[in-house]
Amino acid sequence: MIRLYHWNLDPAGRLVRLCLAEKGLGFETVESAPWSPHPDLKLLGPGAVAPALLQDGTGGRIVAVGTRAICEFLEESVEGQHLLPLHLGQRAEARRLWAWVEEGFEEVTDKLLTERVMQWVRRDRQPDSEKLRRGAHTLRGRLTFLNALVETHGFIAGRDLTLADLAAAAHLSACDYFGDVEWAAVPDLRTWYARLKSRPSFRPLLADRLAAVRPSPHYADLDF
Repeated sequence: MIRLYHWNLDPAGRLVRLCLAEKGLGFETVESAPWSPHPDLKLLGPGAVAPALLQDGTGGRIVAVGTRAICEFLEESVEGQHLLPLHLGQRAEARRLWAWVEEGFEEVTDKLLTERVMQWVRRDRQPDSEKLRRGAHTLRGRLTFLNALVETHGFIAGRDLTLADLAAAAHLSACDYFGDVEWAAVPDLRTWYARLKSRPSFRPLLADRLAAVRPSPHYADLDF
């Protein structure tokens, strides 16, 4: 049995959900919002935060916290679909770009996505326009870089799907919920994202909804 503690619009949780689905693993989810962590998290280990994965089975109890620990654990323990290349050099490059995506989108999440979400959480507040402006500026730079990568390789780290692609798609999908991704400016990335959206692993993400906040009109559209 696999249990995932996550919040549905958190890019980190979305990456783990994509990884689990690509590996063909069934799992149950437990909601743990950033502003209201699930009380069971503290039982998993000191400082545990979502996303956190708990697996109970014949091999005992395994706890993995954070995208790196969870995705590397799944890559090492599950046979079949590889999300890191078998060639060591390509594997290192996929890890490098996976790290770049997660680190490079920290400011986007902090300034843009968090401001959008907190506006929803606290319905009575107005958004901080300066944070939104800085977050949007950072996002445009990240989009340009990712567009160059997929224009050259087809995927983020080469010719095959890797965790770098899933990480980028997880972050972009969360921003796209609010319509903050300027797809017209990055046509190659838009084509890449359409391919990612069409994968069965993506369907649960496209079904996510926030109460009283509709997603952008093209959010779940595979032909956007």
